[in-house]
Amino acid sequence: MLDSIKTYFTKGNTFYGLEIYQIDGVVQFQLLQATKKKGELVIMDTHSFDKLETLPNLAKASVPIYLIYNTDSVVTKHTTSNFEDRAAVEQVFPGLNFENFFYQISKLKDLSYISVVKKQDVENYLAQLKKMKFNVGGFSLGPCSLSTIMDYLKNDFIFTNTDKVVLNGVSDANLSISRKKDSSVSTYNINGLSVKNTEIMPFSGVLSFLTSSTTVASNFGDVALNLQSEFANSRTFGILLRSSLGFILLLLLSNFLLFSFYFDRVQLSKENLAFENENKKNLIAVRDRVTEKEKKVDAVLSLSNSRTSFYLDKLGVSVPKSILLTELLYQPLTKPMQESKPIQLDENRILVMGTSISSEDFSSWITHLEAIEWIGSVETMDYDYKNKNTSNFKIKISVAEF
Repeated sequence: MLDSIKTYFTKGNTFYGLEIYQIDGVVQFQLLQATKKKGELVIMDTHSFDKLETLPNLAKASVPIYLIYNTDSVVTKHTTSNFEDRAAVEQVFPGLNFENFFYQISKLKDLSYISVVKKQDVENYLAQLKKMKFNVGGFSLGPCSLSTIMDYLKNDFIFTNTDKVVLNGVSDANLSISRKKDSSVSTYNINGLSVKNTEIMPFSGVLSFLTSSTTVASNFGDVALNLQSEFANSRTFGILLRSSLGFILLLLLSNFLLFSFYFDRVQLSKENLAFENENKKNLIAVRDRVTEKEKKVDAVLSLSNSRTSFYLDKLGVSVPKSILLTELLYQPLTKPMQESKPIQLDENRILVMGTSISSEDFSSWITHLEAIEWIGSVETMDYDYKNKNTSNFKIKISVAEF
C-alpha cells in the first residue's frame, strides 16, 4: 500500500515510452502510453511519427517520458568478459573517451551487452524535450532496456523496430541481436499483455522507469537520477499544490456555504424581529387608540349617566299625576344595529313614552316642558286613545348640550 502511494506521488499512474530509432538513415519516433489499472500495466495508445515537434500534439507534458535512444549512432557489442563496469567497456571499446561518451551495460540472458553513444546526441534530445516542457524520467541506450522483459518472452526470437533478437539460438550465448530485414508486424505475449513488435522497445522503457533496475552499470547514473528527482519533485509539488488549492477552495466553499446559511438565518431573524417590532408598534398604537377611545367612552358614559340622571330627575318632578311614564330612551338609535356597521345615535334626544288619563294635564305638561331652559323643543310623535279615559303618547324632547 505504501509502495503504491509512493509510486503514485513520485511517478504517477500514466507513463510514456519514447523510442528514437533510425531506418535507412531516417530518424523515426515511436511513442507508447501505458497506464496502471488495478495494479496492472495496460497499453492505452501508440503513435509513430517522424518529427519530434509532433510530440506535444500526442502527449501530455505532465506525464513522464522514458527515452530509448536507439539510432545508428548507438554502437552495441556483447562481451563474455569477467570485467565489470568501466573495465568491461575499455576492453570492448579500447581508447573510448568517457568524457564525451555515454555507456550502458545490460545483462541479456548470459551475455553482457554494452551500448555507447556520444553524449551530445542524447543531450540534444533531452534539451529539446525540456524546451517542450516535457519531463524525462530517464533514458537507456540501444537494446539495454530489453532486460526488463527478457524473462517474460517465450518466443525463439522477436523483432523490434530495428533489430531481430534471437532468444533461443544455437550459439553458446543462446542470444544474438542483428539488424532485421522483415518489416512485418508481429505481436508478442508479455506476462499476459499483447505487445506489438513496434511497441517492444518503448514498453520495455516504461518498465525500466517503473523498476529502475535495468542497467548493470552506466556512466550517466547521476544524469538519470537528476532527471528522476526533478520529475518526482515537480510531480510531488504539483500534487501538493493542487491538493492545497483544492483544500483552500473546499475550505472557502465551506465557509461560503456556512456564511450563506448563517447570513440567511440572521437576515430571517432580522426580518422576524423587524416584523415583531412593527407588530409591537402597531399593537401599542392600537392599544393607545383603544385606551383613548375607552377614556372618551368612559367620559361620554359618565357624562351620559350624569345627563340621564339629571333628565330623569327633572322629568320625574315635572310629570303630573295623571300621566304615567312607561319608557324613556336617552339618545335612541336612529337605525337598528347591524354587524360591521357603526352604531348611529339620535344625539341630544330623549324619547318619552307613557299613558295619560287627562288630555288637559298632558297639554299643560308639554307646555311646561317647552318652558324649561335645557329643553330645546318638544315634539309629539304619537297620541292615540287607548280607551275612553286613557291615551298612549310618545314625545321627542330635544335637549341642549352642556
